[in-house]
Amino acid sequence: MASDDKGVLSSFHPCPHLVPEKLCLMPTQHLNDRFIRSLETPENSRVEYYDDHLVQGNKLKKRGVKGLALRITSSGKRSFVYRYWYHGRSKRYTIGSYPEWSLSDARDKARELHELVSGGIDPIAEKQQRIEANPVTFRQAVKAYKEKHLPTLKESTQTDYKRRIEVILNGLNPDRHVRDMKRFEVLEFLEEQAPVQGQRIQAILSGIFKFALNRDWVDSNIATNINLAGKRIQRKKKWQNVEFDDSQIKRLWDAFSGQTEPVQSFFKMLLILGQRSGETRLMKWRNINLDKQIWTIPETDTKNSLIHFVPLSPMALEILDHLKPWTGNSEFVFESQVKRGEPIGHPQKTAQRIREKFDIKEFNPHSLRTTFATRVAGLGTPPQVLSKLLNHKKPGEGSTITAIYNKYNYEEEKRIALNKWDRELTHILTDERKVTIHKLG
Repeated sequence: MASDDKGVLSSFHPCPHLVPEKLCLMPTQHLNDRFIRSLETPENSRVEYYDDHLVQGNKLKKRGVKGLALRITSSGKRSFVYRYWYHGRSKRYTIGSYPEWSLSDARDKARELHELVSGGIDPIAEKQQRIEANPVTFRQAVKAYKEKHLPTLKESTQTDYKRRIEVILNGLNPDRHVRDMKRFEVLEFLEEQAPVQGQRIQAILSGIFKFALNRDWVDSNIATNINLAGKRIQRKKKWQNVEFDDSQIKRLWDAFSGQTEPVQSFFKMLLILGQRSGETRLMKWRNINLDKQIWTIPETDTKNSLIHFVPLSPMALEILDHLKPWTGNSEFVFESQVKRGEPIGHPQKTAQRIREKFDIKEFNPHSLRTTFATRVAGLGTPPQVLSKLLNHKKPGEGSTITAIYNKYNYEEEKRIALNKWDRELTHILTDERKVTIHKLG
């Protein structure tokens, strides 16, 4: 038993795969992420560090998993393997690469494999038989991933995932065995996507292949660690949110009016109510109470997972009344006219057309929220009310502790603020000027 320079107990034991007359020393170490990341790459060789499952002390107690080892090659690749004896022969089962496989997951897998060996089953042979008997197609892997993973996500995120998964199934061969798919195919598919789309699809693909890896349907996650830097270089600089002045607001409103429905009403609603673009896209008719003139955004649709109540000002009610003939029979207020039954997508192309045609280079949808917040604050709205109106998780003023106990939702104050902005916006759009009347005599 020896101690390394980090003060962690380590030991050496014979290589389990060699006959006694050819013993060699192999390091044993209680594995942890810090140790794995700090390992130096060996020169012209590979080393396996066995997970130490015993610790010296007043008494022995289990920590690691017997048979689990971390292998590091001269290329720097790190992977988990499970060593075991079967019918007098030493065997090695490759669990997967680090960090695709976390240490915790690798230990759980090693315990499963140990149970198989204890039951007289060879894990390698069992895995091969399972693969040959039930080869899984990419479509089947995606379907299983959707059924298991998507219900754990917010409803708005589920909608986004489903849309991108359709792109994936249309771009890759869904009926091919998932084990036969190659890394270069995924890379070529991702390079065909727009920069942001490619990165988000890659994240979903990585999740699908990790899901398949955990079920032994594939041997590695071919969608992870793909460098799309070349695509990112082409990306335009990130938009800065700005406040629009009166003349820009009028030009934008005219620009919105020139778009097809429901996109034009969507943009107008962003300026009228100041809510997040993603949450407004998901506005549902069932969440609108016209009698009480309020829109309830469920926690499943909000960014901070908090239910949010938005009073409806007169202009907002006019928009809804106008949209009734268009989408009144749909679930979504802003239903896509291309994909019925779904909300409109992110209107980047429409925003680009508006920037070019109306020469408002600073326009992006989030700036409508910035303009709303700045103008509403300028109308004398207290910070706490504005914060509630924007559904920020942190309070606009006062301590976080106060916010924990203050459950008042400021509905009446929010309605007053929205009605003030409604009148101000009407003045801007109609060119009405406030007249000050001086009493004579």
